[in-house]
Parts: sequence; structure tokens; C-alpha cells
Amino acid sequence: MATLSRRPHRKSRTGCERCKKRKVKCDELKPACTNCLKHSVPCNILATSPSASASPGALVPTENGSSTMPKVADPSLDSSCNMPVVEGWQQAADLNILDLELLHNFCTSTCYTLHSDPTLKTLWAINVPKLGFKYDFVMHGILSLSALHLAYTRPERREWYISQATLQNQASLGLVTSILPNITDENCSAVYLFSTLTFILKLASPHKPGDLLVIGESGLQEWLALFRGMQAIILSSHDALESGVLGPMFAVGARRSRLRDVYTSEQSVEVMQLGNLRCAIQRHVIQPHLLLVYMDAIDELQKSFALAYNGAFEALETGEVFVFLFRVSEEYFRLLKDRTQESLAIFAYFCPISKRLEGNWWSKGLSSHLMSEIYPLLDEEHKLWVQWAMEEIGWLPTRETGY
Repeated sequence: MATLSRRPHRKSRTGCERCKKRKVKCDELKPACTNCLKHSVPCNILATSPSASASPGALVPTENGSSTMPKVADPSLDSSCNMPVVEGWQQAADLNILDLELLHNFCTSTCYTLHSDPTLKTLWAINVPKLGFKYDFVMHGILSLSALHLAYTRPERREWYISQATLQNQASLGLVTSILPNITDENCSAVYLFSTLTFILKLASPHKPGDLLVIGESGLQEWLALFRGMQAIILSSHDALESGVLGPMFAVGARRSRLRDVYTSEQSVEVMQLGNLRCAIQRHVIQPHLLLVYMDAIDELQKSFALAYNGAFEALETGEVFVFLFRVSEEYFRLLKDRTQESLAIFAYFCPISKRLEGNWWSKGLSSHLMSEIYPLLDEEHKLWVQWAMEEIGWLPTRETGY
């Protein structure tokens, strides 16, 4: 009787190392193939390197790209702990070491850098990961932010951690798409947290030339459009958010918001500088409806100025800085998209306030980046309008920015 021979497997000569080990077809997408992205594991499609041989007792890669302990000699008994080996033990022991590293870094380090209030530091350390365990899109956002933090604290591996942050962020965006049209009282906290993580991720990510951070060529940047849209979620799910795991975040924010209104009347040299901008716009803008839009924007900016330059506050929180971007009208953003000189000049005065956040790793260089994008769009007269804001953040134009 003829012996049945096994059909030979045609090995792939291209693709990433993990797909080769799993003997699956690699679509060779960059910076990561679809299989690795689906399993949330690192992909070396850009630079495949030979695997290092495992030392005794070391974790070794399995077919699905995670890591596990090597098999012991006796298939039914692990002599190191005298425990019987259960069928399917290898699958149960699979670990994604990269995800564990990122989560550990978030819970022991990153979470404490996101707010100065002790209560909210604890919330980021405990409540936020709990939401991540319940909602995958939140967990991917957490891991993405942690990867960017490691890129900052470990500059020797900066590019690698940035690539991992990109992969985690892509996974998060892909998963949340189906949730956004169906926001309920049960998932509203997770969606709100996702928007917050997206906001911080945008600030922490490397900024590219030509990126105004708020307004792009096609209009309002996606992250800010999503974040401004959270106002509708807060209104529709207000009670659920306040009573949920993120409740303390809203309680602290409400208290700080009241302080912002209290200190609106505070006068200082900085607030007076904003007054000079107000007078300049009043002299140059003759259309009543445009003047009203600009004056309302300056009023909101003045509230942030009064709080930012009040000596009673050692630290300015993120919400107190960026609340300006959510209080101004849609008409102001339309004017900013059209690059009107007055709207750009007002936005330039937002830079000194954003400078107050730059003690945080995730907002380093934010004010200078914003100013470098605004300045070239101004004519010679309006460049003089923003001179004080430039000096306040210590920024000087270069040849690339219209010197």
C-alpha cells in the first residue's frame, strides 16, 4: 500500500518574521502587517532580524507572536514546581510581554504625570485601567500613551516606542468606530476617556512642520473635532458620567471652572497686553458680526489669562488651558480656517497660556510649535500685534518661519 506523504509547505521568502514562524501569509503592510496589528504584537517588517536563541528558563516566542515558558522534559510534570501540566498549558501561559511592559509603565509612572491633583492622579492609576480592562479601545489608548511616555524617557529607543504607540493608536481608532454612533450611559465614560486620551496623544506625538495642531487644510483636525463633540456627550449623559468611575474628574473640573470665572476681573500686565490686542482689532474690523466673534473669543481668552497669571496657583491644569478652544464659537473656528489675520493673532495669544503646561513631558515645545505655524501666515502689520506673545514664550522667528 502506498505511503501517504505530507504535502510540502511552500515557505515564504518575504514578510515579517512572526508570520513566517506562524506559517501564515503576510500582507507586508508597513509599518506593521495586518496579522501583527490584529494580535497587537511588534512587527519587524521594516527590518527583519534573526531570532536570538533562548537561554534555559527564558521566555521564548510562540506561533501567535506572544511569549511563553519553554516545555519541560517530562510532558506530564514540571519538575521545577512539581505541578502537573494541564492539557493546553502552552496556550494558557501565552503572554504579550510588550503590552505588559506598557501597562506596567502606565500604572507606575505615566498615570502620575497627567494631573497635579492627588485625587485625579489616583483616578488615572486605578479607575482608568479598570475601564481599559472592560473596553479594548480604551486599553489600546492607554498603551499608546504609555509607549509615547517611554519614547520620552528612553531616547535610545525613541523611534521604536513611537512606532508601537502608532500601532496601538490605530487599533484603538479601529475599535471605537463602531461605538461612537451608539453611546449609552454604560459606555459613555469609556468614550469620554477615549477622547481625553486622543487629545493627550496628539499633544505628545512628534509634531510635523505644517501641522497647526488645531486647523488643517481640510478644516478642524479630527482629534479636536472629536473632543469638541464630547460636549454633546456630557450634556446627554451628564448624570451617568458624574456617577461613574470618572466622576471625580468632573467634580474637580467643575471647581476649577468656577475659579476661572471668579478671577476673570483680575488685572495684570499680561491681561493688559490682551487688552491692547482688543483695541487693535476694534480699530481695524468694521463688520459688526465679525467684531462680535473676535471680542467673544478674546473674552474667553482673558478668563484663561487671569487664572494662568494668578500667583495663587502653582500649577495650571490641562482643562484650564484648553477650555478656551471649547468655549469659542464655531464661527471663530471658521475664521481661523480661512486664516483671517485677526483670528490668527488671537490664537497667537493662546501660546503664552499653553506655555504654562510645558512642565509636562507630553506638552513640551507646544507653544513654540503653535507660534511657528501661526507667524508665517501673518502680514507685516499683524506680526507686530503678536510681538508680546512671542517674547512671552521666548520664541524667535527663523528663515523657515518668515524671518
